[in-house]
Amino acid sequence: MIDHRLTVLAVFASAVLGNFHSANGTDVVQIVHGEHAPKLERFAATELADVFRRVFDDVDVSVSAVAARSSTNVWIGSPTTNPRIAKLVKDWPKTSDQGIVIRSNAALQTHVIGGGSAAATLWAVYEFGHRLGIRSLPRGDIDPLKKRPFKLTDANVVLEPQLKSRTWRTINDFAIGPESWGLEEHKRFLRQLAKLKFNRLMLSVYPWQPFVEYEFGGVKKQTALHWFGEEYRVDGDTVGKKVFLGQKLFENPDFAGLTTSAEQHAAGRKHMQGLIDAAQELGMTVGVSISPLEFPREFQSVLPGSKVAHQFKNLTITPASKQGPHDPLLKQLVTTKIRAYLETYPKLDTLYLTLPEFPEWGQHADAAFRMLQKRGVPQDITVEKLVKAAANRKTTASGKRGEQAVRGNIVALAFFAELFADGKLLQRADGSSVELVITQVDPALYPVLDRVIPKGAGTLSFVDYTARRVVEQRQLLAQVSADKVPSQLIMTLADDNVGLLPQSALQSIGTLTSDLKKLGWDGFSTRYWVPAELDPAVYFLSRSAWTKDLSAEAAFKELWTTATGNPSAVDRLWLAWEHLERATNVIDRQDLGFAFPVPGLLMKHYQQKPIPDWWKEAEDAYTQYMIELYRAHGAIDGGAKHMLFYYAKRGEYVLEYFAAVKAIRAAAIAKQAGDTEKALEHLEAAIEQTYNCINTLSDVARDQSDRGLVAVERLRLPTIAGGIRTAGRRMIAAG
Repeated sequence: MIDHRLTVLAVFASAVLGNFHSANGTDVVQIVHGEHAPKLERFAATELADVFRRVFDDVDVSVSAVAARSSTNVWIGSPTTNPRIAKLVKDWPKTSDQGIVIRSNAALQTHVIGGGSAAATLWAVYEFGHRLGIRSLPRGDIDPLKKRPFKLTDANVVLEPQLKSRTWRTINDFAIGPESWGLEEHKRFLRQLAKLKFNRLMLSVYPWQPFVEYEFGGVKKQTALHWFGEEYRVDGDTVGKKVFLGQKLFENPDFAGLTTSAEQHAAGRKHMQGLIDAAQELGMTVGVSISPLEFPREFQSVLPGSKVAHQFKNLTITPASKQGPHDPLLKQLVTTKIRAYLETYPKLDTLYLTLPEFPEWGQHADAAFRMLQKRGVPQDITVEKLVKAAANRKTTASGKRGEQAVRGNIVALAFFAELFADGKLLQRADGSSVELVITQVDPALYPVLDRVIPKGAGTLSFVDYTARRVVEQRQLLAQVSADKVPSQLIMTLADDNVGLLPQSALQSIGTLTSDLKKLGWDGFSTRYWVPAELDPAVYFLSRSAWTKDLSAEAAFKELWTTATGNPSAVDRLWLAWEHLERATNVIDRQDLGFAFPVPGLLMKHYQQKPIPDWWKEAEDAYTQYMIELYRAHGAIDGGAKHMLFYYAKRGEYVLEYFAAVKAIRAAAIAKQAGDTEKALEHLEAAIEQTYNCINTLSDVARDQSDRGLVAVERLRLPTIAGGIRTAGRRMIAAG
């Protein structure tokens, strides 16, 4: 039944404007925003015009703050921002600032698209486009297979999100991920995130990166590195060079050619400020995620007793036994670091503080816990009970590592309790405060989360490295008092331990998203490196966040049915994704870290051990994944076709990767057997397969992450070649 409010609006519009067609008979659509509408709402109007042009083949569209004669009128905004809507819709639906409103009276050719804020109005436009058949994905849109004659149907839609916080994490720490993206590539990606209704951006940065400068105790931050200081040469007449267009080094384009710390830091500030501006212009809030208790190694001289952190490349220091929750020098250094970020980027909305992954000051846990008990932690909860719970759980951080983690967390949380006690550290120049979110609180502390974090803070929880592992421990999510603490879950779409290989956690993410909605969590934040196969998972998150009940399979099949128009191809695609998730889960269970993107990636498999059975299981799953993709690709047309080819080629690449790994293992086994010639043959085969890997990736490389993956793979070739020469010399010398 047509809403009477739109009937009133339509009668008014028709009486004032009449009906109008262009000279060639096509419909004329007038999109009308408020005369003083916010910039984002005016942008929404132009985006709606683009939607019409992409979907319909016989329509002329114009955008204006002034209504003109047309056959169809679309009013953009809300009663607050578009006075015409206020006059014509007397009882506009009550919504939150995220609420979406779409009202259409097709018979009277009048439509209203808006929401509870300018950002919600933009989301309403994209939701309208979705309902017309446009499918938005992280790195591009798939338009309807064919344009059609102009026609709009009746609609009466009011949507509120089931998950209010939909956060995208970016920057990260490897060349294969968004740390390698220039600002223009980030902006394109952010536009897609807006279409997917993400409303928060988290800039995940590391102490050794060039995004902030500060000075303490006469020591100035000098470290300004990318991807842990690794260098990837991409010149010379070698495989894969075509994707680098003559570059000598693989670099983030915003930092290309810069050599000094000062140059890197200046470029870093410009890069990150550009990201903040671009996201906020799209209606997102922006936060920076830092590890406040880690510092570049030049600060070790001003923090006596600190230790080099246990991490890749050992680039940072952390507090140790000589520091405790009351340490005044540490408090001053942390304060200096936090203020540097807030003053360098005064438009930040949120500060995310990550607790150390491998803390080394657990001996202060008992004293620190007594401080927390004064804040209301029940007396029957003791350090001993928490340590026992951490040691006995089944997450990756269990046993001794679990004990270390929870004791270190207790000290850090007591330190934060003092650091933020008066609230002044988070204040902006205008007196307002930045939102505080504490990240990675140990799961043993979930039952008392509201008592151990600073007052007014939210949390971003990390249960384990992969979504599958979190599902296996999902009972921990129920221990969080989501009604007392704004709670988000780190949703791992792809883990860096599985690393360079195609992966999917779609079905596990489906389970976790359902749990978050039932438990009343605020939302999620993504975690990933290579964006390649993430499209279905991100699409699911974008739809599920606004839908009470939606399975991963239903969202997946709806996406590809609309995008391909071929149900049989969709069944094959779902089967392919089941194979991909099976391969991911096998690696996750058997050898987390199997393809971690660091030096020694391939030659670490040069071991005199039998090839494990699970390699074949994973390889078989990847093979079936690739086969189903090629079958589906051959059965469809339209915009989805090139995307499926991209996935399929990456499926082909991983088979070549496994062939290289198996050849390296076979070489070590042949060496053990004393067969020098066979060992050398296998190592030569490993080089050949690695060349094939790089060629396959190069054929479909389309962004900086893809090029970064090629650069990382290229770096492995000298390592393997060196392995051949070394192994060959040793075996020959042995006789």
